[in-house]
Amino acid sequence: MAAAVGELLVAAHHDVLWFAPMRTGVALPPLPAGVELRGTTARRHQRLDQVDADHSDLELETLLAHSLREHPPDAVVHVGAGARGSPNVAWLAERMGSPAFVVTRASELVCHRGDLVDRDGQACDRFLEPERCRRCCTTSWWRKPGKVAFQNRSDLLVASLMAAEAVFVATPDERARLLAFGVPEALLVVGSEPVAIVARLTARG
Repeated sequence: MAAAVGELLVAAHHDVLWFAPMRTGVALPPLPAGVELRGTTARRHQRLDQVDADHSDLELETLLAHSLREHPPDAVVHVGAGARGSPNVAWLAERMGSPAFVVTRASELVCHRGDLVDRDGQACDRFLEPERCRRCCTTSWWRKPGKVAFQNRSDLLVASLMAAEAVFVATPDERARLLAFGVPEALLVVGSEPVAIVARLTARG
């Protein structure tokens, strides 16, 4: 998604920086021509119970903040909000004077496991029950998420999304889940195809 959006923006004669959080063993898609990559040190995957550690990325936030200060962009697009990593991208962009947009999958935003499937392999829509989520993400009797880990996660994610101008999701069902999670209705846009996202960005002038 990030590569496709970047490619379309370059085709429309925009300069594009891609801030790519790197994960050990996960390769990025090919870099589109004309897109400048600013990657981070590859981070290993955290255990499922390490909720707080896996929803932070100080290196990426520092890199983004320096860039926003040096060359304020016309827009910051956070692709994959909720899918681990920093929850603060949209908030940081807005606080530093650049409009933010978010593209997300509801399953990754509302569920730390990322798929709305519980530890028993059953479909789950009970993402507003932090104690259930805590049990679901416990990996052993001594490896359990902190008692407020899921409240912290949801508070940080929703607060950052509230700083965005628009939050793009693919379907009405995803929109409904994000509404239940606390994302304001006015921000939600159904239609997350790269062409639709770029059209919204470029329409701002």
